[in-house]
Amino acid sequence: MKTAVAVAVLATMALSAPAFAVNLLANGDFEASTSNYATPPGWTNIGHTEGVINYNIGPVPAYDGSYFYDLGGYGDSYGPVGDGIGQTVATNIGGNYTLTFGLSSEDVQGNSQLTVYIGSLATVYDLTSTGTYFQKGFTTYSIDYTATASSTWIRFIETANPSGGNNDPLIDGVSFTGGGGGAVPEPATWALMLIGFGGIGGAMRRRVQNAASA
Repeated sequence: MKTAVAVAVLATMALSAPAFAVNLLANGDFEASTSNYATPPGWTNIGHTEGVINYNIGPVPAYDGSYFYDLGGYGDSYGPVGDGIGQTVATNIGGNYTLTFGLSSEDVQGNSQLTVYIGSLATVYDLTSTGTYFQKGFTTYSIDYTATASSTWIRFIETANPSGGNNDPLIDGVSFTGGGGGAVPEPATWALMLIGFGGIGGAMRRRVQNAASA
């Protein structure tokens, strides 16, 4: 009986344990490309064509790997409003997700604004500068999201830049994880549950047989 109970407890723990966080975005760290002008693999440029930038451009502390994405970039250093980058991922309707990313700016004199869209959910970040040029470090942000469709378009868009492109947003280490809440248990979880229930059933049958023969 003790064995059956232990197995059942394990099955329950498996149901409640979080799944390993897998990044659903491709090339979220922007390390799959070294081009300053070509669109990073896995992503779609919006309103322009930009590539990645190496951290050796300035003293800005590296956040994730050797490359980051600048919404102004090399190809269009003035960063017009509306420029951005995005990616579509498959999602489970009702599933709970978290978008995490590092955010900074060129730190050139002026202000700018980044709007992050997850489906129709929009989150606005206002960026200011001390005018020290690529010296400001990255700050990590997270946004929780419940999926409403079987696919979700994630976008990073520069939505304001009154200084004319002097403080464009920088992003790196972008991840989109989760999916629980609207999903069914994985096959391994079902297997543990069945083993636990089977163990409990066997123990109950033995108790009935022992009681009948007593």
